[in-house]
Amino acid sequence: MKTHTLITTIILIVAFSAQSFAQSFHPTIRLQFAQRLNALLDSIETPHLRVNIQQPDKNNMKFRIDVSNPNGRHAVITIRKKEDIYMSESVSGPVYASLLDFSQMEDGDYQIIVAGGKERVCTNLSIHTETQVNRQVVLH
Repeated sequence: MKTHTLITTIILIVAFSAQSFAQSFHPTIRLQFAQRLNALLDSIETPHLRVNIQQPDKNNMKFRIDVSNPNGRHAVITIRKKEDIYMSESVSGPVYASLLDFSQMEDGDYQIIVAGGKERVCTNLSIHTETQVNRQVVLH
């Protein structure tokens, strides 16, 4: 019981000392420290997951997806419409490329999601069918 009380007392003293030090820490010094820390963190270049989706031929529903994963970590490519998952593929390695065919997909709003580690890239894709009626009258 005495050790528990002693430990609690020491923790309270340390907590109050740290709080009073933090309150007395000059705001200008804190701001300068934060600015230097941000500059340091910005200067550290970390490779990021990059995704490029293109439609090579506008006359068909095929899309090329290129994923650059510089760390080569495990990534998952998912195509979904609302809560329905139409495709999910696990990939690894620094580069991935594929041709996705959407010609059999029904109309609606889809998401192509590439998730690797803490990074997640989401691209929205809408498919809408347009029909056009041409009525002609020919008089003979």
